[in-house]
Amino acid sequence: MGKCLRYITANTDTEEQSFPVPKAFNTYVDELNLDVLLQKADHLRVSESGKLESFELLCDHKEKFKDEIEFMWRLARAYGDMCELSTNTPEKKHYANIGKTLSERAIKRAPMNGHCHLWYAVLCGYVSEFEGLQNKVNCGHLFKEHLDIAIKLLPEEPLLYYLKGRYCYTVSRLSWIEKKMATTLFGKIPSSTVQEALHNFLKAEELRPGYSKLNYMYLAKCYTDLEERENAFKFCNLASLLPSVTKEDKEAQKEVKKIITSLKR
Repeated sequence: MGKCLRYITANTDTEEQSFPVPKAFNTYVDELNLDVLLQKADHLRVSESGKLESFELLCDHKEKFKDEIEFMWRLARAYGDMCELSTNTPEKKHYANIGKTLSERAIKRAPMNGHCHLWYAVLCGYVSEFEGLQNKVNCGHLFKEHLDIAIKLLPEEPLLYYLKGRYCYTVSRLSWIEKKMATTLFGKIPSSTVQEALHNFLKAEELRPGYSKLNYMYLAKCYTDLEERENAFKFCNLASLLPSVTKEDKEAQKEVKKIITSLKR
């Protein structure tokens, strides 16, 4: 099976350039029906190499299924995966912007589809990493707004509560000056607490025990901030028992070790 290098694009209005993506499987494209394609794309996303393959697979079929809602949000999700996997800043920005555009289109087509709102929120978060302060604040507002919509539409999806926990935890730790700047730019003070973050991380764990190493790490952080050492140790230990599959898992494990060190002082 030969390797080749090809350029992947989504033919979106935001696209200014294309970035090469290594393709390590046959250049011949099997034509799959939609249900089989979606199942395969979902099942591939268990590893970083699988996410790349899932992205390639969806791009191979985008002309055929580009107007199908279940395909649209998955393609947006795949661009988010590529943003997360890339280590090159221009590439990351490129993937994030295309994914955000695709998910916006999906929401317009299917405003009651929770997955469209979920991945629009995620991609707003990715885009915000490359924006100035005013646009960061605006992206944060959109992230929270669409996350809340997605939770109403998909109340059993643990990823949503993990993301809401991340948002609450970040906002709870904003300094006074950061909150003041956000108020000046957006007219509203972002507000949350560590307890609210904890509630969301616990909800993700309740819905799917052992959901992720990152969720356990944030649970440990929350309990550390709340000075509940026993619970903090408990979730550090649970985090350490889960394998480090992704780059984020490896970073989370490093953070867990730091938390354990601080708890032992």
